[in-house]
Amino acid sequence: MNRLFALIPAAIALLIPFAAPTHAQVADIPVANKAGDFTTARVMGNRGYYRNTHWLVVDPSRSLNCRATPNGAITTRLLSGWIVTASFPTDKNGDAIITGQGKPWLRVIATDPNGGKLPACLVRANSRYIAPISIDYIRETIAKETK
Repeated sequence: MNRLFALIPAAIALLIPFAAPTHAQVADIPVANKAGDFTTARVMGNRGYYRNTHWLVVDPSRSLNCRATPNGAITTRLLSGWIVTASFPTDKNGDAIITGQGKPWLRVIATDPNGGKLPACLVRANSRYIAPISIDYIRETIAKETK
């Protein structure tokens, strides 16, 4: 009888499924259309839409014009390699990308490498000038490196 009781924990352990290690789901990033334009800064995730807030300036001229209005006056020049933050409206369904002059524009706030925040301005939402950054991917990579 004692032998039978001794086998019960082993039998229960075999009935419980083993938990396989899993990886956190990494967020997607906005994808440009065939013309290279980003038409939204929002991406569908497993819990609805979320905002892609960080973008990398990749302008081949090494200086991206940031304007007050679509094709308007240049207020700031953003250097290639700078990371900018998309400026979304307070409406939770709003988008940081607007259409103006028939083209998509991303409203951004840049932080000057010397420390100050620059005023919000608009850059062309095109893969020739900007690239979305997946913050989830960066966090996951850092977490792996620190283990």
